Amino acid sequence: MADSTNTFDLLDINLKKWIYKKGWHDLLPIQKASIKPILDKKNDLIISASTASGKTEAAFLPALTAINADPKKKGIRILYISPLKALINDQFRRLEEITEDIKIKVTPWHGDISANRKHKLEQSPEGVILTTPESLESLLINRVGWLRESTQNLDYFIIDEFHAFMGTQRGYQLQSQLNRLDNLAGHRVVRIALSATFSDVNAVKSYLRPGSNVKCELITGSKDQKDTLSVQIRGYDLTPEEGELETIKNQTLPKEYDQVAKDIFRFLRGSTNLVFCNSRFLTEAISTELQKLSQKNFVPNEFFPHHGSLSKDLRESLEARLQEGRLPTTAICTATLELGIDISDVASIAQIEPPMSVASMRQRLGRAGRRDHIAVLRLFIPEYTQSTQLLKTQLCEDTFLSVAMINLLLQRWYEPPMEHEYAFSTLLQQTLSVIASFGSVSAKNLYELLCKYGPFSICTPEIFMKFLKDLGEKDLIVQLNDKSLTLGLEGEKLVSNWNFYASFKTPDEYTIENDNRKIGTVPLNQPISIDDTFLFAGRGWKVVYFSQERKIIGVKSYPHDAQPLVVNGTSGRIHDAIREEMFRLYTEGKIPPYLNKNARMHCILGIRNFNTNNLKTRHIIEGPKGYQIYPWKGDRVIRTIILMLKQESIKAIQWKSHIELGFTSMDTLKEAVKKILEKADTITATELVAKVKNIDIDKHDIYLSQELKQISYAYSALDLDGALSFFKLLAKELA
Repeated sequence: MADSTNTFDLLDINLKKWIYKKGWHDLLPIQKASIKPILDKKNDLIISASTASGKTEAAFLPALTAINADPKKKGIRILYISPLKALINDQFRRLEEITEDIKIKVTPWHGDISANRKHKLEQSPEGVILTTPESLESLLINRVGWLRESTQNLDYFIIDEFHAFMGTQRGYQLQSQLNRLDNLAGHRVVRIALSATFSDVNAVKSYLRPGSNVKCELITGSKDQKDTLSVQIRGYDLTPEEGELETIKNQTLPKEYDQVAKDIFRFLRGSTNLVFCNSRFLTEAISTELQKLSQKNFVPNEFFPHHGSLSKDLRESLEARLQEGRLPTTAICTATLELGIDISDVASIAQIEPPMSVASMRQRLGRAGRRDHIAVLRLFIPEYTQSTQLLKTQLCEDTFLSVAMINLLLQRWYEPPMEHEYAFSTLLQQTLSVIASFGSVSAKNLYELLCKYGPFSICTPEIFMKFLKDLGEKDLIVQLNDKSLTLGLEGEKLVSNWNFYASFKTPDEYTIENDNRKIGTVPLNQPISIDDTFLFAGRGWKVVYFSQERKIIGVKSYPHDAQPLVVNGTSGRIHDAIREEMFRLYTEGKIPPYLNKNARMHCILGIRNFNTNNLKTRHIIEGPKGYQIYPWKGDRVIRTIILMLKQESIKAIQWKSHIELGFTSMDTLKEAVKKILEKADTITATELVAKVKNIDIDKHDIYLSQELKQISYAYSALDLDGALSFFKLLAKELA
């Protein structure tokens, strides 16, 4: 960390006056430590601390000092990039106040900003621009000449909520954009990333400027910030017997969720809270039940849904109410409120059903406890504990999954992002964007800009040529006489649509049908295969038919031990470390102190059944419906194991943290494991995904050959080495 002695004196005198006017007696440690390295402009910088810990001022105070010290330099001097327009609007208000006395122009630039304000900046580019990756993409395509001229003196990129970009299509887009802007500016622009805390610092550093040896400094907040966490897991007994389920037509939840709603009403009414759900359906169902409870109790409604399918007006109305803070308000939301608007007085965070990742839970928790540094977290975890079919092997896995995540959170461990992925969809977007910017580009220059020296570095020249061939076959690009590439007719259509600027897509809506009867619709952005099972509308279903063209999932009834069809984009990414922590919890048998009576009983039941089945030393047991395999590994390993077993004609499905084989004999399983290990050296990940449906996961995958989609999906979603290591372990157990 940089020497912070007397660094305050290095700030611009007018900024120091602003600090005094705010009544600050001193700067925070991260703010002091950031001043000198930002002013030096030698290295990139990551400022990592909890929410509302002064990261914005840590970046902007020295950056504004630097550009104000050399006012003769014209053009855009700081480019701030945020994942959300709402966050840009918040930061604009703050920066207007900070820059009032130093007369540096600050301009927000996104889809909701008036053309007149944008025109003024185009006429006289200067100061600070606040934008999103999507608006930046539009500038790179439509105003590349203006960008080149106005960024010649660009000093800093400031990237807010950096952790939200990592490991996503938007993140690869941003990496590519920063690389392209460095090329346009003709010099290396200092990158400053603002982020929540990380567990793997080295992975984060390499993500900020991939494939580069530029030094990256890390400045972190003091460890005593936000260390006080008040947490409780509340358990609920679900009964899966057919007669006790609510009607399917109305897509209602099992009646036991009524108690979840009653507890939310009891604990949260009268204050401001965020309640996160893993699906839009659950969001709507719970918020509806809470509104009914408000009516029944003759009190004003304080509970409102917030998810991506709601109209912009409804979402913004709720956001404004949360920001104003005049009325107690609880938002029942999906991941839509994980980032963004600054809500200054959130009393608590709640989560219904287990969170999908430790990083997500950390981000959500950062929304609470801002004033007194006490963060309150409640998890409402329903469990099926009375099923006669599962009684012998009931491990209450959702409860243990939740406890494992809390433990890892307290240890400051968070899932590291995948450092490299093929991300062909975003590579396609960036390829067409670069061509649209310059009219025509050689294949060699494209490869060097985007792959060799850009973020798509695992794409070899051979794969890149296959990729360009796919684009040519779809008329997205054509080759000119001088061998350079330009946009084809389809490419021009695609690029001219405003929707092209976003690298992500809204999931397609699929209709779920049973015996030609519509059960409901669901936004699907995860692969699905025949024989997969899921929970929907309070019942378990098994996939018997799938049509990507007609957007139909055909199902038949399935016993109730299925998982909800999670559609928030993070499904299927439970990390190895989380399942390993679950295994430790079962083996040690200690009951955490933050469980209520019901959750404690679930924990005791899970440990008892774990020990009864000797799962400390065994990985396979015989359950009421067939064999069950417990690898205690993440979803990438489990998914690979299942695909390998399916290749040997064994029907395998994932249920929570384990694999169910149905009615498979032990001899059949032994033979399958033997065959898998015999051909271990010849098994390829792309061969395993040959029968996986719906691998058009990302926005532009429809333009790619099946071969490239399989390469991409296999690389990101499977773990061949992890699966083979487990099969070696299983073979010894079966011997």
